[in-house]
Amino acid sequence: MQTIRIDIPDVIWKSHGNNASSIREEAKRGLVIWEYLNGNLTIGECGEILETGYRGFLELLWNRGIPTDALSQDELDSQLSHLREIVDSK
Repeated sequence: MQTIRIDIPDVIWKSHGNNASSIREEAKRGLVIWEYLNGNLTIGECGEILETGYRGFLELLWNRGIPTDALSQDELDSQLSHLREIVDSK
C-alpha cells in the first residue's frame, strides 16, 4: 500500500475534532467508494480493502444512500452463491 500526503481544509480538520486517524479512515472510505462508483473495484474488493467484508461494504453504501442495484455479473453471482449457502444450511 502506498502512502501520500494531502492538505486537509481547516473545516474538515475541525469537523473531525482535529483527529488525524478519523480523517485518514474517512478519506480511505471515500476513495474506495469513488473507485467502486467508477467501476474500478467490485463490492468484494472494496470490502476487502476496508476490512468490512462484502456485506459490510454494501451496508456502508446503503447508509450513505448510494444505490447498489447496478451489480456486475460477478457480484450478482457472488450474491446468489451466498444466498444458496444460507438456504442450503437450513
